[in-house]
Amino acid sequence: RAVSNRAPPPPPPPAEGDGEEGEAPPPPAEPKPTPKPMPEAFEFCKKLVLQHSLKGVEGHVDLFSHSDVQLFTNYITTSYMHHYKLYQYVAAHDQELDKHSVTLFVNTAFPPPPPPPLPPPPPPP
Repeated sequence: RAVSNRAPPPPPPPAEGDGEEGEAPPPPAEPKPTPKPMPEAFEFCKKLVLQHSLKGVEGHVDLFSHSDVQLFTNYITTSYMHHYKLYQYVAAHDQELDKHSVTLFVNTAFPPPPPPPLPPPPPPP
């Protein structure tokens, strides 16, 4: 099962007569963004990388070096885009939250007993 960090959906609105008087209805849920198809997402990613690495591109921000772009492009093409449909599914569907709790009891040692009393000093010679 997948775990989501998203907040749970808001509870359904109360039935007529439920709830307190003067209570405002909950705000409507935000619509989920429509996922982009893989080619469109890759083109968008490529546009952002170019915008943040090449001088002379509209909206240029000098953020990535040539080696950064190579590493980033390698990661996107060899890993991220291979799992794009999985990420798309997970982001678009609410996942059931597995919440486990465990109660631990920790035994601590008792303090050590006091040392035995010292023997009386020997009598003087």
